[in-house]
Amino acid sequence: MNKIIIVLSFFLAILIYKFIFSDTSYFEYQILKNKVINLKEENKKLSEKIEILKVEIENLINGHTVIEEKARNELGLTKEKETFYQILE
Repeated sequence: MNKIIIVLSFFLAILIYKFIFSDTSYFEYQILKNKVINLKEENKKLSEKIEILKVEIENLINGHTVIEEKARNELGLTKEKETFYQILE
């Protein structure tokens, strides 16, 4: 009877060790689960940014007014016979 208890307690100790300290432990599972949640959120944000950029590219390809607006705002370009005034405050 004592041998059975010793063998069972040995197996129980091994199971507890694997449950707490191994690479497939419960705590490691929780850490990986949180990482997956964070990565899914990050992927969602990045896919939204990608969609915004796709729409912007489509506008740049099809719309000349958008190109003109970007050139005026970002590069400070002007048309012929226009005078550019910059007001400093």
